[in-house]
Amino acid sequence: MRRASWILGSVSLLLVATGAVSKFAVYDELHKMPDDAEGTMHFQGTVTALDPAAMQKGDFAHAIIRDLPVTADRKVKAVKTSGGTIVLNDHTDVFGPTRQVVSTSEHQYAVDRVNLLERPTPGGAQAEPHVGLSAGFPLDPAKRDYPFWDAETQTTVPAVYSGTEHRQGRTVYVYRIRTSGPLADPAMKSALPPALPKAALQALAPGADLTAQPDPVPLAYTSSTDLTGYVDSETGVTIALDSKKGVVATVQGADVFPVANAALSTTKASEKDLADTAATGALVFWIIKDAGPYGAWALAVVLAGLAVWLERRHRRQALVPATAGGAVPPPRDEEPLDEELPEEPPVRLETDGPSV
Repeated sequence: MRRASWILGSVSLLLVATGAVSKFAVYDELHKMPDDAEGTMHFQGTVTALDPAAMQKGDFAHAIIRDLPVTADRKVKAVKTSGGTIVLNDHTDVFGPTRQVVSTSEHQYAVDRVNLLERPTPGGAQAEPHVGLSAGFPLDPAKRDYPFWDAETQTTVPAVYSGTEHRQGRTVYVYRIRTSGPLADPAMKSALPPALPKAALQALAPGADLTAQPDPVPLAYTSSTDLTGYVDSETGVTIALDSKKGVVATVQGADVFPVANAALSTTKASEKDLADTAATGALVFWIIKDAGPYGAWALAVVLAGLAVWLERRHRRQALVPATAGGAVPPPRDEEPLDEELPEEPPVRLETDGPSV
């Protein structure tokens, strides 16, 4: 094999191997939540909630703030990784009109780095037990329902696939989550009073019939969740989220006053940023999984074909005979005829004597 053919063949084999490594090894290694994963969503909306300052003063008649305009920041950040498991911290702050903190919630979950379902907590980390999705959707979402963990009721409910839409130029899958039940979040329950004096409760809920209730009146709490998530179909990035969450105080199963009720939606600017993040991620994954490998394989086929052509051409040339000077002699038909020479006159010898 000639040197050029050998080089071309070697390069084509290298391209085949490179494409295979990119598609089946590099992609699997990169297509998961990175060690430094971090994402932020910004919201705006309204909140109805108890005013802690008014409650402390005993001003129960004015202790409920209704439809307060608010903004909110939700940050999901990786705090530890171990093999295929990542621990995510999910922190949300809700701010009032003067940027004062109205409420804060925080949860920490150990999840799979690809499908984001629950995983055992790795050593040296703290995470809440749960079943289902918690801090996000799989990196390769499907058009199907998923189990979803509702932190307030500590139950697993379905995230129902509801169709496909477009947001900020991206194709998104829409998932709807609905749940209602007794409040079970330990942090929230510990912050709420188990009972209130009858007079205070009557001021909070003037229409409530508390005649048969003891004093103080024992309280229970019910949580409701209504979420609609718009998840990028190629990367699993949640581009937009409409959230309605509420906690209501109840007496013997009857609602008496709202503890908290928030209606929040992702801001347009945040949607745009998240859509750009999804587009960048989708491009990188496409290059690693499809464009790079298939392009390398196509070039390998071209180079292999060129190597074969060069080798065949060289062999054909080697079969052709050559003269010492390198030129091929012309074909011989007949020997050339000798040219007729002109007839010479006879030679006469002259002597001095008479001829005989």
